Amino acid sequence: MNRPPMLMHVKVKNEKSDFGIWLPLFLLFPLALVVLLVLSPLILIAILILLGLGQERWVEWGFRCLWVAITSSWALRGLQVDVQGHNNEIVQVTVI
Repeated sequence: MNRPPMLMHVKVKNEKSDFGIWLPLFLLFPLALVVLLVLSPLILIAILILLGLGQERWVEWGFRCLWVAITSSWALRGLQVDVQGHNNEIVQVTVI
């Protein structure tokens, strides 16, 4: 089973200084659940309106998009991105 990513390390290097910050991604998942719970009445009303208008495909499309977003966030574990600017500035992003 694939586990969700827990931390993201963002590091910026240039000629004068190095700067790095650790971002705890495991704190974003409970926050996303709270936002989903707060918005759930509006989401339910939108689903009922769309179903009432005969637009089932939009409801199905919305659930598919939500599922793809969740599974894609789980697949970020191990991602490394290095970007180099024109002034020898380097930005490194690592998802752990």
